Amino acid sequence: MTPTWWQKLGFYRFYMIREGTSVPTVWFSILLICGLFSLKSGPESWAGFVSFLQNPIVVILNLITLAAALLHTKTWFELAPKAANIIIKDEKMGPEPVIKGLWAVTIVATVVILFVALFW
Repeated sequence: MTPTWWQKLGFYRFYMIREGTSVPTVWFSILLICGLFSLKSGPESWAGFVSFLQNPIVVILNLITLAAALLHTKTWFELAPKAANIIIKDEKMGPEPVIKGLWAVTIVATVVILFVALFW
Protein backbone atom coordinates (compact mmCIF):
# COMPACT_ATOMS: atom_id res chain seq x y z
CA MET A 1 0.00 0.00 0.00
CA THR A 2 1.40 3.38 -0.98
CA PRO A 3 1.47 6.34 1.40
CA THR A 4 -0.86 8.27 -0.92
CA TRP A 5 -3.61 5.61 -1.21
CA TRP A 6 -6.18 7.99 0.24
CA GLN A 7 -5.68 10.45 -2.63
CA LYS A 8 -7.29 7.99 -5.05
CA LEU A 9 -10.54 7.81 -3.08
CA GLY A 10 -12.70 10.93 -3.19
CA PHE A 11 -14.22 10.33 0.25
CA TYR A 12 -10.85 10.14 1.99
CA ARG A 13 -9.49 13.11 0.05
CA PHE A 14 -12.45 15.24 1.17
CA TYR A 15 -12.10 13.85 4.71
CA MET A 16 -8.46 14.97 4.81
CA ILE A 17 -9.40 18.41 3.48
CA ARG A 18 -12.11 18.74 6.11
CA GLU A 19 -9.79 17.67 8.90
CA GLY A 20 -7.19 20.09 7.54
CA THR A 21 -9.55 22.94 8.40
CA SER A 22 -8.13 22.71 11.90
CA VAL A 23 -4.91 24.43 10.75
CA PRO A 24 -6.60 27.74 9.84
CA THR A 25 -8.53 27.49 13.10
CA VAL A 26 -5.23 27.46 14.98
CA TRP A 27 -4.18 30.58 13.04
CA PHE A 28 -7.38 32.35 14.03
CA SER A 29 -7.01 31.31 17.68
CA ILE A 30 -3.47 32.69 17.85
CA LEU A 31 -4.59 35.88 16.08
CA LEU A 32 -7.44 36.33 18.56
CA ILE A 33 -5.13 35.87 21.55
CA CYS A 34 -2.66 38.37 20.10
CA GLY A 35 -5.52 40.82 19.60
CA LEU A 36 -6.62 40.46 23.21
CA PHE A 37 -3.09 41.09 24.48
CA SER A 38 -2.78 44.10 22.15
CA LEU A 39 -6.06 45.47 23.44
CA LYS A 40 -4.85 45.02 27.01
CA SER A 41 -1.53 46.72 26.29
CA GLY A 42 -2.96 50.08 25.29
CA PRO A 43 -3.91 52.19 22.28
CA GLU A 44 -0.51 52.07 20.56
CA SER A 45 -0.36 48.29 20.75
CA TRP A 46 -3.95 48.03 19.49
CA ALA A 47 -3.17 50.37 16.57
CA GLY A 48 -0.21 48.16 15.66
CA PHE A 49 -2.42 45.08 15.75
CA VAL A 50 -5.03 46.73 13.53
CA SER A 51 -2.35 47.72 11.02
CA PHE A 52 -1.10 44.11 11.09
CA LEU A 53 -4.62 42.93 10.28
CA GLN A 54 -4.70 45.25 7.26
CA ASN A 55 -1.68 43.54 5.68
CA PRO A 56 -2.84 41.87 2.43
CA ILE A 57 -1.26 38.54 3.39
CA VAL A 58 -3.13 38.53 6.70
CA VAL A 59 -6.37 39.42 4.91
CA ILE A 60 -5.87 36.47 2.53
CA LEU A 61 -5.09 34.14 5.44
CA ASN A 62 -8.24 35.31 7.23
CA LEU A 63 -10.34 34.71 4.09
CA ILE A 64 -8.90 31.20 3.83
CA THR A 65 -9.74 30.70 7.50
CA LEU A 66 -13.31 31.86 6.90
CA ALA A 67 -13.69 29.47 3.96
CA ALA A 68 -12.30 26.60 6.05
CA ALA A 69 -14.69 27.41 8.90
CA LEU A 70 -17.65 27.48 6.51
CA LEU A 71 -16.63 24.13 5.01
CA HIS A 72 -16.28 22.61 8.46
CA THR A 73 -19.64 24.05 9.54
CA LYS A 74 -21.35 22.70 6.42
CA THR A 75 -20.02 19.18 6.95
CA TRP A 76 -20.96 19.16 10.64
CA PHE A 77 -24.45 20.42 9.89
CA GLU A 78 -24.84 17.58 7.40
CA LEU A 79 -23.70 15.05 10.02
CA ALA A 80 -25.97 16.34 12.80
CA PRO A 81 -29.22 14.77 11.51
CA LYS A 82 -27.52 11.38 11.34
CA ALA A 83 -26.85 11.53 15.07
CA ALA A 84 -30.43 12.42 16.03
CA ASN A 85 -33.49 10.32 15.26
CA ILE A 86 -36.38 12.74 15.32
CA ILE A 87 -39.76 11.09 14.94
CA ILE A 88 -42.88 13.13 14.20
CA LYS A 89 -46.25 11.38 13.84
CA ASP A 90 -44.63 7.94 13.66
CA GLU A 91 -42.31 8.95 10.81
CA LYS A 92 -38.62 9.68 10.94
CA MET A 93 -37.91 13.26 9.94
CA GLY A 94 -35.48 13.74 7.07
CA PRO A 95 -32.22 15.62 7.41
CA GLU A 96 -33.29 18.74 5.49
CA PRO A 97 -35.28 20.49 8.25
CA VAL A 98 -32.48 19.97 10.77
CA ILE A 99 -29.81 21.25 8.38
CA LYS A 100 -31.92 24.27 7.39
CA GLY A 101 -32.67 24.97 11.05
CA LEU A 102 -28.99 24.90 11.98
CA TRP A 103 -28.14 27.28 9.13
CA ALA A 104 -31.01 29.57 10.14
CA VAL A 105 -29.74 29.73 13.73
CA THR A 106 -26.21 30.41 12.45
CA ILE A 107 -27.38 33.22 10.18
CA VAL A 108 -29.55 34.82 12.87
CA ALA A 109 -26.74 34.64 15.43
CA THR A 110 -24.29 36.15 12.92
CA VAL A 111 -26.64 39.01 12.08
CA VAL A 112 -27.28 39.75 15.77
CA ILE A 113 -23.56 39.70 16.60
CA LEU A 114 -22.75 41.95 13.64
CA PHE A 115 -25.54 44.35 14.62
CA VAL A 116 -24.31 44.55 18.21
CA ALA A 117 -20.70 44.95 17.10
CA LEU A 118 -21.42 47.64 14.51
CA PHE A 119 -24.26 49.65 16.00
CA TRP A 120 -24.24 49.23 19.77
